[in-house]
This record gives sequence, C-alpha cells and structure tokens, in this order.
Amino acid sequence: MPLSNIAFPVAVSAVSAVIALVPLTHHVSAADTSPSGASAACKGARTCYVDVSVAQIWESPDKVRTVDAKALTNPVDIRGWFAAMAHDINLRRDVPGETQALYGGRVTVVETTTKDGVLWDKVVVHGQPTPRDAAGYPGWMPDRQLTKLRKKAPSGTTVERVSSPTARGYGSRQALAAGAPSKGGTEYSFNTEFAVKPVAGAPFVVEARANDGTPIYFERAHLAKVPTSGVTGDDVVAEARKFLGLEYLWSGTAGFGYDCSGLTSQVYSTLGITIPRDSQPQFDAGGGAAPAGSAEGERITSPSDLRPGDVVGFGSSTSNVTHVGIYVGRNDQGEPMMINSPRTGESVREEPLTNRPFVGATRFIGS
Repeated sequence: MPLSNIAFPVAVSAVSAVIALVPLTHHVSAADTSPSGASAACKGARTCYVDVSVAQIWESPDKVRTVDAKALTNPVDIRGWFAAMAHDINLRRDVPGETQALYGGRVTVVETTTKDGVLWDKVVVHGQPTPRDAAGYPGWMPDRQLTKLRKKAPSGTTVERVSSPTARGYGSRQALAAGAPSKGGTEYSFNTEFAVKPVAGAPFVVEARANDGTPIYFERAHLAKVPTSGVTGDDVVAEARKFLGLEYLWSGTAGFGYDCSGLTSQVYSTLGITIPRDSQPQFDAGGGAAPAGSAEGERITSPSDLRPGDVVGFGSSTSNVTHVGIYVGRNDQGEPMMINSPRTGESVREEPLTNRPFVGATRFIGS
C-alpha cells in the first residue's frame, strides 16, 4: 500500500445514527452476546487492545461513509461490510482506511474526539512499522472496538497464531462441535495471536484465551506456533499461497482481504519477522532505511539475483515504489514469478514480474 490514499470526504451522520443504536458489547468469548457497557471500551486509557476480530483503522472520523457502518460496531461484521460494498467497485477502491489491526493487538491512544455522539480514538498500531510514526501505524478507530482488559496468560499456555486464512472460535467445545467449520462463533483472521493450551481428551481442539481470559475453542489445525528460527524463503511462499484467489482490499491486513503490502507484511509477521507495513518502506528497508521496529533487509537490484521470499518492488523509480509482491521463482517458461494482491477488483495471484515496472527487491531472509 502506498503511503497516501485518495479518498472522498463524506458525511458520517448516517453512520453515527446506525452505530449509536448498537450497544457496547464486550467480546468476553465467541459465544458472548450480553452487553457489558462502557467498562469494556478504552475510555481514555493510553494502552488498549483491539476487541473485535478485525478493526479497520481510518484516515479520519470525518471520512467514514454510510456504507462503512458494519465495520464500526462491536462485534464487527467485516463480511457484511464487504457485502455492502459489493455492488460498486468504487466503494472498495475508495475505502478511507489506513490499515487494519487484529484482535488482541496493542494500540496506544494519542488523541480522542467525539463525532456525532460517537467516541473515536486516534491510535498508533504496534507491530506495523512505518516512517510516519516511530511508535506504530497511525489512524482512527471507534473507542467501542477497544478494551482496557488484557489478562495475563495462565500457566500451561503457549503463544500461537491463526495459521489458516480465517478460523472460527467458539465459546464452548459443544458449540465448536456443532458449528465447525462453516457457521457460528467468531471468525478471526490469519496471524491473530492467542495464548492456547491443549484440551484433555480432545486432540483436535485447542483452548485459547480472549482478552479478558475467558476461553475460546478452535480446531487444532487452525493455529500454529510462530517459528523462532530456521525460516526460509520457501516458507514465505507457502504462507502467501494460502491466499491465492482472495479479493484485494485497500488498507487490508487481514485474511478477509489484503492490499499488496498488507499481504507481504502479514505473511512475514506470522513467520516471526516484522517488516514495514507499506510498499515504499518495505523497499527502503533493503537500503538501510528500515523504520523503527522493522527487520533490516538487503537490496537486490536484478531479477536474476532473486530468491523465493524476496519482497519485489514496482514503481516509476526507487523513490516511488507503489506496489510489492513476493518472489516465488521461475515458471516452466523461465519467467520470474511473484504472488501479489494486485488492485481493487482483482484477487491474489501468481503472475510474471514483467507485468509491472520492476525497480528492485528487499531480501529479509538470508541477507
């Protein structure tokens, strides 16, 4: 994703009217439906945690559109938001978003405002390095999608992340058995992190912990530990291939839809390597200009020197990198190929590098 986005300001009064009718709900567990009032929200705390499966981080409360209402609630309805935009490609092209943050992700609140009766927080999202702010990626989100609560993981748990594009979590083993894999529960994104432990007598189930410490049950196959060493470029390619066919979403960093640099950054993140959020900084990290919190990389200038897993950059020059992908190797015809999330209206795919103006690449593994 480039560092700038063109979006058209629109009134948010209709959006506010919709979300004002939605009670503040605390995501105690995937099965919880009872309102818990303002105690679950951030409400002026400086450090808070995302309390919905995916939080859209917006450019400004003033730019949020009526069609965005389903992305502003708690619980959030990301698929419903996509469906609301499905009739007009311009609605998805012009999403006034900066990035997204996943459930449990830590943010720092730096400013608050009220717009038409709705409390908004300006936050920086940790774990998404950017030259825009050394603390994290900046943007706005409704306060109701945050919580102050973050219970310490109990003994006997290990840290794992969702390893499938999305995974449904349930408030009980019985609900998991009845609903998995296609309905019910809460749908979480790839790379969402949980403290988990095995379930006695149920080898195909794991028990994860919500922000407040209550259990969420997943199928064992949908979560995996983050590698601590030995990651290869082929591992990067394998993770990226999980998303072939997934629709592009501007500002997307979740398994519901990615933009180009959202895909590359999240694939690396799930392998334990933090790289910049956006296209130009991902490229610049290979030239000695990695932002705070990012891995350093090595600059690769020629397609003939590429290795699988390299982040390939495209644009009019090395200072105007507007698109990135992940190099996968050469096809049967000898063409250098990449996986990328191309643009609004298209889906993640493998295609030749020669389809775009290649300006170089960054190697984060084996540099």
